[in-house]
Amino acid sequence: NFYIVFLGAYPVSREEAVESHINILSSVKLSHVEAKESIVYSYTKSFNAFAAKLSKDEANKLSAMNEVLSVLPNQYRKLHTTRSWDFIGLPLTVKRKLKQESDTIVALMDTGITPEFRSFNDDGFGPPPSKWKGTCDKFVNFSGCNK
Repeated sequence: NFYIVFLGAYPVSREEAVESHINILSSVKLSHVEAKESIVYSYTKSFNAFAAKLSKDEANKLSAMNEVLSVLPNQYRKLHTTRSWDFIGLPLTVKRKLKQESDTIVALMDTGITPEFRSFNDDGFGPPPSKWKGTCDKFVNFSGCNK
């Protein structure tokens, strides 16, 4: 199962946070390597946390640690949409402003890392607008990026 582990202290840098996450996880895994392989993502911008594949026993051990605020099981939720036009309920006959629309990005952030979800399917989409400044990171349990 996947869990999200929230930590109290905020890290100084991303590198420091990732190393801290691996070290904390190493205390319940058999090795540093196993800890590194079980981490799915390190959250370092808005809060200090990581997502990892853990057994229930490992999650309980982490919960008891002083530096850990909480350990929550990842929950899969049904997405409301993968196409914003339909989601906001605009009829196909609405007056369009194609120039403005082509530079608009509508997104829902952090719905979970499951590459099979339809939200990751970019069939029928062109390249992202030139003003897009996003990135796509590669992680042990996630290697897909779309347009």
